[in-house]
Amino acid sequence: MESGALAVAAPANMADAVSGKTPASAWYGLFVLVMTTLFAFVDRQILNLVAPSLQTSLGFTDFQIGMLQGLGMAIFASVAAYPMGWLADRFGRRLILAIGVACWSLATGVSALQHSFGGLFLGTIGIAIGEAGVAPIIYAMIPDLFPERRRNAANFIFYGASLIGAGAGMAIGGATLQWLSGSAHDLPAWLMGLDTWRIAMLLVAVPGPLFCLLLLTMPLGAGASDRPLENKNADRSGMIGFLPYARSQRRTLAYFFAIVLVINIPLSSSLTWFPLALPRAFGINPASVGVALGTAITVATLIGICLPALVLKLWRGSADQKPLRAFAIFTGLAALPTALLPFATSAFQAYAVATFQGALGIAACALTPGLLQDLAPKHLRARILAALTIATPLALAASPMAIGAVASLIAGPRNILLAMTIVNLPSLIASATLISLARKPYAGTIHAIQRNKYDDHAIG
Repeated sequence: MESGALAVAAPANMADAVSGKTPASAWYGLFVLVMTTLFAFVDRQILNLVAPSLQTSLGFTDFQIGMLQGLGMAIFASVAAYPMGWLADRFGRRLILAIGVACWSLATGVSALQHSFGGLFLGTIGIAIGEAGVAPIIYAMIPDLFPERRRNAANFIFYGASLIGAGAGMAIGGATLQWLSGSAHDLPAWLMGLDTWRIAMLLVAVPGPLFCLLLLTMPLGAGASDRPLENKNADRSGMIGFLPYARSQRRTLAYFFAIVLVINIPLSSSLTWFPLALPRAFGINPASVGVALGTAITVATLIGICLPALVLKLWRGSADQKPLRAFAIFTGLAALPTALLPFATSAFQAYAVATFQGALGIAACALTPGLLQDLAPKHLRARILAALTIATPLALAASPMAIGAVASLIAGPRNILLAMTIVNLPSLIASATLISLARKPYAGTIHAIQRNKYDDHAIG
């Protein structure tokens, strides 16, 4: 447990806590966390962007691409998520994040040198393990860095900046591939014989040491510690606290696990399959998809981050229930552009559909971190966030494999677009339904936490 760390850190932060001011160190810490997440997105998306080249160079099928992006990347990230959260609580969150960066950077560099499906599959497992703890650890750190009144603002900034970075990373990756395809004669001699996709993956791996250094030197928040838990009794009491909480609130946790799972399916599929679907459907240059799709993602993110803030400000009603109702509306509306995707007659129309679907999906997902943080008692936050966000890599696994499997059963150049709608439309409808059903148990969990039923003194 971190009560000792809290006792040490509290005097230094007392003035800011009383005044409600956010220290400059918190904003710098958020900047480092944002930049680290952007790096993770670029690292993950480069595999999506080089998918057509992998099929040309190594003869991979659609299903094998789905296996790399889904099973290799996502299933193993899901398996590693809770252990990474536990390690972060025990040995220091910024340390475990830095180790994760080192792991995924090395795995990306190694993947660039592979010549078989098995070798690339093992490389994606390394990337997945390194990235597994990013979301739960960072969302557990934000409440330590920021006072309560600024926490939601920090969540929105982090989530929005991360997705803008996802779009920017896609655009940068696409621009890099375009540059490499036209500038082979400018490369060093030792790179001349390598495929363009291999060089791109090597370039993505290079910044890893810099991000490790930034993480290891960033400031810690009021509730954080760089030291491991100092005795077994503290760790034991933390585990005892987790188990009764999980048992008593299993209905709420089950709903939100399912919600996180189904809402991430349509969002992940756009990043995974559009780079392959659009060249196949409309005959456009694969390298140009990164720039255009990155722009669409950026626009969708700006709209999606502004929507929930505006709705929550203007909508009257219970503060605890407004985010749930807004989530249901956003996901329900996102089903409309999803249904129109197979009818797009040009790449521009497909980008427009992706933008509207993405904006509404992002608006719903931007509300999720605050909902999950509210469900977690402070001393259990990292473990609970890790347990719930296991659903995200599961969605990243289910979506590519499901769409790849469905697309393999459909003939014609639009098979992937149609498969995306077949998989994504039920997911959006399910997410709107589940969040509506979760309102009552969610309110009960919030009430139990507000009564300090699970505070660390009660269970210690």
